[in-house]
Amino acid sequence: MTKLLAVLMTATLLGCAALEATRDPASPFFVIPEGSVLDLHQPLEIRPGTARVWLQRGRVAAGHDWYVPSCNLEIRTLDRERSQTVQPGTFVIRRVQQMEEWVELPRPEVQLAAVGFGVGLRAGGYDDGGVMGVWRGYHLWLESQEQPDVLRMTCKGAFAPAWEARPPGLDDLRAIFGEIATLHLP
Repeated sequence: MTKLLAVLMTATLLGCAALEATRDPASPFFVIPEGSVLDLHQPLEIRPGTARVWLQRGRVAAGHDWYVPSCNLEIRTLDRERSQTVQPGTFVIRRVQQMEEWVELPRPEVQLAAVGFGVGLRAGGYDDGGVMGVWRGYHLWLESQEQPDVLRMTCKGAFAPAWEARPPGLDDLRAIFGEIATLHLP
């Protein structure tokens, strides 16, 4: 009985420590809390045929560099003919949804040299020897009475192997937004 009590106490304390780590903005496990506010300082143009605009390295980007943290601001309405503009304003983060996106890169046609070790998964006979990688991040679901068409901001860390991938931290978000936007925690 004493051993069971010790195991339960240890598990409880470890669980509390993990929960506290997510509240510490310096923690790599920090998650943006609901109720945070995103202030957009400049208009963002969304090109025809798209419903998002990419932010990376403190500026609007035509796409995104997979290997650098990025965010994209998404709207609900797709207009194939005209550009749309998200105006400067204040957006409340109503929901935070953690996400990860897996991608398998094809095996290179020519491999000159390779030293190292890899771990692979083979499911249902599918394995072409490509390299698996992942983006980790979150969807920040936004709300604004003035701009109800704004849906969310999706932020991803750098594309990396699973053991290296992490969601963007606060410093990453500051670098992504630059002078374009500011995130205020509650």
